[in-house]
Amino acid sequence: MKKAFLALCFALLFSATQVFPQSAEKPITAKFLIDAGFDWGGDEILQVFFTNGNDQTMRAGQGINLGVGGEFQFANVKQLMVRSAISLKWSPTAADDANIMFLRFPVHLTPFWKINEDFRFGVGITTHLSPKLRGDEFFPDVSYTSSTNARFEFGYKWFALTYTPMNYTDRQGEVFSGNSVGVSFSGTLPSRK
Repeated sequence: MKKAFLALCFALLFSATQVFPQSAEKPITAKFLIDAGFDWGGDEILQVFFTNGNDQTMRAGQGINLGVGGEFQFANVKQLMVRSAISLKWSPTAADDANIMFLRFPVHLTPFWKINEDFRFGVGITTHLSPKLRGDEFFPDVSYTSSTNARFEFGYKWFALTYTPMNYTDRQGEVFSGNSVGVSFSGTLPSRK
C-alpha cells in the first residue's frame, strides 16, 4: 500500500514538469508547486537541557516544512484540484554547539474542492519517509517508522491551515503521536491567471 502510494505521488510530481502544447483548453493543467510552513503538536520525544539552565521540549508533530511538488487542475471539473508534494520537515534545537534535530520527509497526495477561486478544502493521504531523531553524538540516533494517514487542509489563496494525524514507532515498538496542526504558505509556477 505504502509503495503504491509513493509511486503515484512521484509519478504526479514528475508529470508536473511536462509541457502541454498550445490549445483552446488543456484537459489537465500542471504547475510546479512550492510549499513552506510550520507545524505544532504531538508527544514529547526529547527534552534538551542547556548550560544556562534553560530547556527545550521537542515534540513529534512540530517542525518547519519546505516542499516542492505539482498542482493539477482539470478542465472538465473546474472545482477539482490535486496537489502532490514531498517536503523536508525538521525540528531543530536552540543549542549553539549541537545539531540535534528530528528530521523526516513528508509525502502527500491531496485532492481539493475549490469553493471559489480563493477558497479550497482538501482531504488527502500522507506518510513521512525516514523519520529520525539525530543526536549529533550527544546520544545515538533514533529511527522511526511512520503511519499512513489522512491530511486535511483549508486554504485561502496562498495561505492554509492544516491538520495531520500521524504516528511514529521506534524500534522498540513504542508509539509516539505526531499529530500536528500547522500553517502553510504555497505558490505555483507559472502563477495563476
